[in-house]
Amino acid sequence: MSWVLAVDFGTSNTSAAHRIGPDRVESLPLTHTSNLMPSSVYVDHTGAITTGDVAINQATVDPAGFVAYPKTHVAVGSVMVRGQDVPVAHTIASVLRTVYNQALPRHNNHPPAEVVLTHPEAWSQRELDVLRHAASLAGLGGSVSLISEPRAAAFYYSRQHDAKIVKGSTIAVFDFGGGTLDIAVLTATSEWTFEVIRAGGDNTLGGKNLDATVARWVDERLRDDDPDLAAWLRTPDGLDARRTLDDQIRRAKELLSEHPSATIRVTGNGADLTFTITRDEFEQLIEPQITRGVHLAGQVLRDAGVDRSGLQALYLTGGSSRIPYVHRRLSELGSIATLDDPKTVVAKGAAGFVAGGRTTEPAADLDTEVLRPDTPRPGAPRPGSPRPGTPAAQQNAAPARDAERSQPSRLLLIAGGAVLAVLVAAGAVFGLTRGGADDGTSAGAAVAPAVADDRSDTGAPPAATSDSVYRSESTDEVVELLPTKLLTGSSSCEKSGFSLEGALRVRCQISPNSNLGKALGMKPTDYESVSAYRDDQYARSNFIRLRDAKNDNTRVVSSDGTRIADYDHQPGGNSYFTVIDKSTGLVAEFSTTTERGEALLTELGWNA
Repeated sequence: MSWVLAVDFGTSNTSAAHRIGPDRVESLPLTHTSNLMPSSVYVDHTGAITTGDVAINQATVDPAGFVAYPKTHVAVGSVMVRGQDVPVAHTIASVLRTVYNQALPRHNNHPPAEVVLTHPEAWSQRELDVLRHAASLAGLGGSVSLISEPRAAAFYYSRQHDAKIVKGSTIAVFDFGGGTLDIAVLTATSEWTFEVIRAGGDNTLGGKNLDATVARWVDERLRDDDPDLAAWLRTPDGLDARRTLDDQIRRAKELLSEHPSATIRVTGNGADLTFTITRDEFEQLIEPQITRGVHLAGQVLRDAGVDRSGLQALYLTGGSSRIPYVHRRLSELGSIATLDDPKTVVAKGAAGFVAGGRTTEPAADLDTEVLRPDTPRPGAPRPGSPRPGTPAAQQNAAPARDAERSQPSRLLLIAGGAVLAVLVAAGAVFGLTRGGADDGTSAGAAVAPAVADDRSDTGAPPAATSDSVYRSESTDEVVELLPTKLLTGSSSCEKSGFSLEGALRVRCQISPNSNLGKALGMKPTDYESVSAYRDDQYARSNFIRLRDAKNDNTRVVSSDGTRIADYDHQPGGNSYFTVIDKSTGLVAEFSTTTERGEALLTELGWNA
């Protein structure tokens, strides 16, 4: 009997599922005791790679060959091991091959007809290519397809009998894993068919951040109770004890999801201490990270034009979503729904996706690029050609980001019968900073003349004109339009999905410790961000609409009359700000208190 293998290669853990019948999808045991295996790998002196628990065990003797989280190195393409760069695709291939070898005996060693691999929604084409290359190196049987993690989760939930997803319903998926947070908002076009209307994420926020927070809590108590032990744990001799402590911390975190308290034991250097942490203490410790995630989810929902009344359910997946405090905080945004084990939902959804899509006719490749009829196809840039107005440091990095120019339109159709899946590879996620004076002035827009395909022969986007229709397709094209003070005052400016019209959107997260953050009076736990994109036609039409509207909250704020700011007061005391510059096509949005929003406009030079 033909079967399908789905693998969810995660930051901390990997899970898998197999389809063993038309409608039968089950998790695959990957160890003797669990459906999960650590994603860690160990590279020995000969270059041979072992995975999972075996890798962790070998690392206790030789930590120099240990790679705890291979997935975090995908954007770079390699990982440093023993002073040498090892292609990250080789480490991922080893994990995939381990899963494959675990699955084969359950099917009389017959290879699968298809293999489906999951990935973060925000991965670029270049990162997806790393995953494809890893699948090739692993020698997986059958054809290989890709699907994003939140989309797979959405499909899994839609197939549950009690989900009751009907046409026109809007759902959201909050995928909170070990290393990343992905959020997707979807609208049902039939019982099991969805269109993704908004997606966002944070590649720096996950369960490992919560572990690190608890580890700092333990370290503080160790320094008070036994400073010698605290110092010893930071030495090479204390490495094994430190790994054991890290395991204790992870287990305590998981235990606190079900019990009001947990103990953490610290042994070594002749000492043996036990600390008790309560759930209340744990929630206070992780509050900044959870608030950050909730604010991001709220921003994605606002970008999608969805409020609490319009959201049927907010589905949670990923191991970190088990935490009760996450449930309580997200309930501010909508009705929370969880089904089955959140750590295996993505793998099951990926396996079921293909199971549903192959019953009557072949489905399209899961990664297929499409263009909307009104979206001009970009011309091919000359290799190495700099974009006008781009600093040298970014020009040098441009070739590595060329893969980011994927088409902006992304549509996913998930059907219980035949499935047509159209996924466009998401843009690369890079933290971009800009040198220069911190004066709030714009970093400059590209001004090359337009050609037939709406681009210059250097590959740079055209200047905004009275009839241009260009929409941003890369982070660079948005960043070049933003004030330098926003770039230098942000910890990252990363791709965060697409506008409704298909323009690539960038979100800059303001650092509380920056000059900008201090000018805004931000506290270390505050989360403020600005979302921006370029859409020439939208900017012109909405500039006129806002300018002519009889609204006291809207005003033309630039001296030449090309920029306008509007804010809409929201319940709870916050306001939603929109800044539109018709001369560059820039649309910037942020939500904060009215007082802080006015201050941000001033600091960025958007009200002068």
